[in-house]
Amino acid sequence: MSAAWRYAFASAAGTSHGRRDLPCQDACACRVLESPHGEAVLVAVVADGAGSARRAADGSALTCSFILGQVEALLSTGGAVEDITRGRVEIWLAGLQGEVRRRAETEGLAPREFASTLVAAAVGGDRAAFWQVGDGAAVVAETCQQAPFNWVFWPLNGEYENVTFFATEPDAAEHLEHALVTRAIDELALFSDGLQRLALHYPTRTAHAPFFESMFAPLRAAPAGSCELLAHQLAAFLDSPRVNDRTDDDKTLALATRRPVP
Repeated sequence: MSAAWRYAFASAAGTSHGRRDLPCQDACACRVLESPHGEAVLVAVVADGAGSARRAADGSALTCSFILGQVEALLSTGGAVEDITRGRVEIWLAGLQGEVRRRAETEGLAPREFASTLVAAAVGGDRAAFWQVGDGAAVVAETCQQAPFNWVFWPLNGEYENVTFFATEPDAAEHLEHALVTRAIDELALFSDGLQRLALHYPTRTAHAPFFESMFAPLRAAPAGSCELLAHQLAAFLDSPRVNDRTDDDKTLALATRRPVP
């Protein structure tokens, strides 16, 4: 039997943002929701605001809150994880873009100034939904897997590595990655592109197992629910020289496990 979900998440501004006196433009939301049928569903969302967008931080925060709200509304009206189809996610993306347009019009800005990527997951008892627009990634682990960690979608970039796609743009559905799986996911990590080179091994296109083992180890022994102490420790790690020496971008990492307490 799986234990209850334990989760922690944090963001840290990149050193390049510090030099330009810019805030962290990543955002994250993570929550355990309960369906009317009593099923616990972990929902996690990570968003990365475009560095060239004037309101990137607001765009990523809006993306996270909007997507979390849509999943919560679906579950509260009797929906389930398997109802998060590609078509439904496309409707959500259109709704997000409408919210961005309204916000932009109110402030006299172009919607592009709120551009943000999106990585999201909803994990139930034996089913999970994943969807993504742009870079960043989700990595999962299952008890029955031979490999300890596997990525769901490889980060989606354009023609060049530093070019990506945004959930807030009208063409987001054309770049949407979506998957519904009928397996029990025990552990989940979502992260923005600032951590890609630490968390993924590009030559072999695999998840870097030592990185995730070190991240999940303390969480596995934590009490159920949101782990505030680990969130503070995670934030310190993301802002440490060990990480900043390898990336100058914003970093966000969300971790969740429901493996039995060791």
